[in-house]
Amino acid sequence: MRQCKEYRIKQSGHRDGVPFFDLIVNGHKYRLAATTRDAAGREAKARYKVIAAARAAAPSPYRRIVRPSPSSLQMAFSAYLASDTFKLYKRLTQTQRRSQINQVLNTKVQRGQRTFGESALSDWLHGPEAPDAVRYVMGTCGTKAAQANHLRKAMDQFFIWLLGEEPQAAEARLMFNVGKHAANPCLHVGKAKPKRGADGRMRRGYTPFTAEQVGDWLHASKDDPEQNRVVRLLLMTGARLSDLILLNRLMIKQTDVGRILAYTCTKGRGSAFRQADSIAVIPMVPELDALISEVPADRLVFIHSAHDRPYSCTEGLGNRIREWRRDCGLPEGLSAHSMRKAATHWWLRNHRDLLANNFSLKTIFGWVTDKELERYTADFDRAQEARGMLIKLAVRHKAGHG
Repeated sequence: MRQCKEYRIKQSGHRDGVPFFDLIVNGHKYRLAATTRDAAGREAKARYKVIAAARAAAPSPYRRIVRPSPSSLQMAFSAYLASDTFKLYKRLTQTQRRSQINQVLNTKVQRGQRTFGESALSDWLHGPEAPDAVRYVMGTCGTKAAQANHLRKAMDQFFIWLLGEEPQAAEARLMFNVGKHAANPCLHVGKAKPKRGADGRMRRGYTPFTAEQVGDWLHASKDDPEQNRVVRLLLMTGARLSDLILLNRLMIKQTDVGRILAYTCTKGRGSAFRQADSIAVIPMVPELDALISEVPADRLVFIHSAHDRPYSCTEGLGNRIREWRRDCGLPEGLSAHSMRKAATHWWLRNHRDLLANNFSLKTIFGWVTDKELERYTADFDRAQEARGMLIKLAVRHKAGHG
């Protein structure tokens, strides 16, 4: 990589054995046509002159530089981010919360140039219009109800901490002169509701696969063993990508009545805010047993990449599944996570006799609450469920008369 004061040149990779280079100016990347270092240096020098001239001719945007007051919402958020409570979150959660908090702080107050980060903390804790300010921040997300609820949760957790019993929170209240009548403005603000689509229905979460779409995918991938195994493994386990890339033979356990596939769910694992990790335990039904027997015997991990080694991150498998799905002609909006609802329906259609109660499904998929169960079974074909119950009733009557 060649560097200079105004710009730098970076060799970003190879394409068909030929290297390619990028010109980087103030964090912005420009692809160069040159394929050698010397040619890239000459091209970058000429290209930089054009870029610099264009930037000099453009009017510079006017930016307000505002120092936050000692009692502003921004300073209070800074104290929260430095607290021991915030450090209990996992690293990914911390990154997400910081991003959400920055979005709140940078939201401009209506009809003005001021941001909510510059507003006084006392207005949020004592002002009668504070709940409306929370709703206004959520409203900036438009139709993205999930994003709006994430912002509400980030603000709610901050105010819960600030008004809580922890010594660091008490120190913050003394620092920001928080009175005894302070209240959490998020307390009486409800969650954002999903907007109705063109068909008048509420859209919630990921677009699920239908049984027909899953069948089309399996048929289209019948000549690609790796792809077909991934689709079937998604369908039978309903595992998240973070768990799917880790599934291996060591997770198969032998019990006194048969074999099971048991693993600890990656989501929430090691969280200080959960009493215990979520564990999924899947009975080794014939379809799953046959699928695992198809995996090459020298593999420990069930799913391998195109380089015949386990995936190191979920993005690699997610991108490959997206390519497979597009090659099969399935519509956009479907993803690997969309197969989780199809997996729930697969168990209800094919192994309803093994599901003694709701806890059976929670055991298979590693769910903790009934809320997840209701979300994934809400649109199951109830006529088919009733047909299955009638078949069971007929078998029971037959056994009784026999």
